[in-house]
Amino acid sequence: MKAMVLAAGFGLRMRPLTSRLAKPALPVLNRPLIAWVLEHLARHGVSDVVINLHHRPASVRRAVGDGRRFGVKVRYSRERRLLGTGGGPRRVRRFFGDEPFLLVNGDAVLGLDLTALVARHRASGARATLALRANPDPRRYPPIVTDARGRIVWLPGMAQRRAGRASLFTGVHVLDPALLERAPAGASDSVRDLYAPLVAAGERLLGVRARGAWFDLGTPKSYLEAQLAMLASGFAGRRRRSLVARTARAGRGARIIRSVVGPGVEVGAGAVVVESILWPGVRVGAGAHVRRCIVAGRGRVAAGADVRSAVLAVLLDPGAGTALSTLPLPSSGNLVVIVGPEGGFTPAEAAALAGAGAVDAHLGPTVLRTSTAGVVAASVMLSRTGRWRDAAQLA
Repeated sequence: MKAMVLAAGFGLRMRPLTSRLAKPALPVLNRPLIAWVLEHLARHGVSDVVINLHHRPASVRRAVGDGRRFGVKVRYSRERRLLGTGGGPRRVRRFFGDEPFLLVNGDAVLGLDLTALVARHRASGARATLALRANPDPRRYPPIVTDARGRIVWLPGMAQRRAGRASLFTGVHVLDPALLERAPAGASDSVRDLYAPLVAAGERLLGVRARGAWFDLGTPKSYLEAQLAMLASGFAGRRRRSLVARTARAGRGARIIRSVVGPGVEVGAGAVVVESILWPGVRVGAGAHVRRCIVAGRGRVAAGADVRSAVLAVLLDPGAGTALSTLPLPSSGNLVVIVGPEGGFTPAEAAALAGAGAVDAHLGPTVLRTSTAGVVAASVMLSRTGRWRDAAQLA
């Protein structure tokens, strides 16, 4: 069987984590997110996969290669402009041949029973079958509405809402390749531009409440919570309180609690890390407290700092930070700091901003976003400019 993994998007809701990496290349339990997806597809009989690329394509290629170590054969479709969830598959229509194929979003970790989903699709005679789950938050996840037999009667893009069972769409579907020919040319959305007109015209599309685990990693908050849930549930093979890479080092008296610690991380003596994700190369200073944080991109937490509910990242991308503060990030706690390499704040500017309790302060490509609660210290390395080689006290 064949499948397509959608990996071309910018991952805007996940910024700043996706400023240097495509979302499917982000580390999840110290492995690229897409590695989990490909291995799950292989377990359910998929042999050939096409992956579309646009934003940070090299990061996906590095993570996947030819796919053989994950049990599949991979080819790539490079999109010079984003074609969307409908236009992307339409562009590679010939790859699928005539048999039904799986279309999967690259921003979720799957444990769904894909074999049962494909079997249900083949038996139903439906043009497409969507994997659904109970919808805990219709404001966040636009609902798909089905009747008592599972036939889809309403979905986003249709004018009038129909009564029925409302579910969440997981981004996993099985469809007949010929259906792609009904999608409009160019960029399109599979739900709004392909499925909605078909349902409105009376075509049979099926929605199935799929069994198995599904972890959405669409935002920094869900990225953190999903990994903690994966550890606690035993999804990664066995239940564990923390996952610490073999090459990570912890100083005397350091404590790592319900966290994921990547390769090459150094946690200083007496430091405490709780319910946090530390990417490869991160440094946590002696005596620091890090709670419910994501520290990425060779981020540094200064000795003695107390950082809670924060995203701390060093972005080595000129101009990447100019609009980041308008994107959703954790709102509680005492610090969210995003640093770009070019320009940057001078120590005097940083002190003035921090002293004023600045929020959404911009200077060139560097963005500092703080709240006024608590006293926080963070150290930042700007390797290209050579500035702030030592800890910079930002509050």
